[in-house]
Amino acid sequence: MKWDRLKLFNIVAQTCNITHASEILNQSQSSLSRQMKSLEHEIGSKLFLRKSNGIYLTNEGKSLLSHVSNLAETIEEIHNKIRNHDDVPAGKLRVSATNAFGSLWVAPNMIKFNEQYPNIEVALNLRDSEPKVVHIESDVEIRMTPSSSQDDIQINLAKCRYKIYASRQYLKKNKVPYNIQELDDHRIISYGETAQPPLDRNRLNWLLFIGRDDKNPRKSVLEVSSISGIAKAAEIGMGIASLPDWMEFDMNSLTEILPELRGPELNISLSFKDQLKNDPRVKAFKEFLVSEIKKSFP
Repeated sequence: MKWDRLKLFNIVAQTCNITHASEILNQSQSSLSRQMKSLEHEIGSKLFLRKSNGIYLTNEGKSLLSHVSNLAETIEEIHNKIRNHDDVPAGKLRVSATNAFGSLWVAPNMIKFNEQYPNIEVALNLRDSEPKVVHIESDVEIRMTPSSSQDDIQINLAKCRYKIYASRQYLKKNKVPYNIQELDDHRIISYGETAQPPLDRNRLNWLLFIGRDDKNPRKSVLEVSSISGIAKAAEIGMGIASLPDWMEFDMNSLTEILPELRGPELNISLSFKDQLKNDPRVKAFKEFLVSEIKKSFP
């Protein structure tokens, strides 16, 4: 039985989604399906139930997954020990983060990380939303919401809060609001129905509700589905927006208004599986992140 085929099975079985697994493995769906059928033929048992709404593991599939997962972790641990036998962290480190935080903060800081740890190859995976637990294709995740798994270690790095911002261009043309009531006279950019940031939509759209009856929120001039899109709309003067304060270092044209008003608070944290807590790559990344986050969010 080929180990390469079992590695493919491990990903397919954990995702229970051929499309998602093919994206992770960078293989075509048809090739992956053939590999899984070949594995079933080799083992002599059906591993998956194939239905119109997806695939599901059979009892035999669940049993094989438990063995393969343990074996994969053992092999990865052996590889890491070999790579790091001289205590120099080395090898690929898979890092996941949301699109906004990953592109605006994580990616620029990877230059400095690479200078400090040239033998660690970072693979940065950016997502629109966060899974409830550390995902199978990630070694570490920088999160804005806590993982729901007891098997995940979480280290709180910093707190951030949603504040109110507007462009100087907008404020030149419109009266600066000095209290909650004056927000009624302003255009507000809100998070759209398809937005997938770390908080639910109503909490993110607190500007529409603060000082108002829940059944009579303020009107939104524009709905945008991403934090980056909200920031861009505010920068060009579309209106007032609520944005996390970690974005301030990238807000050259935005000004905070009504500083006495504070929106939802979030924890920026680092999460990883318990079995990786002593991994030299993870320890190096954790130490680097703690140091750099403190500089950015004193």
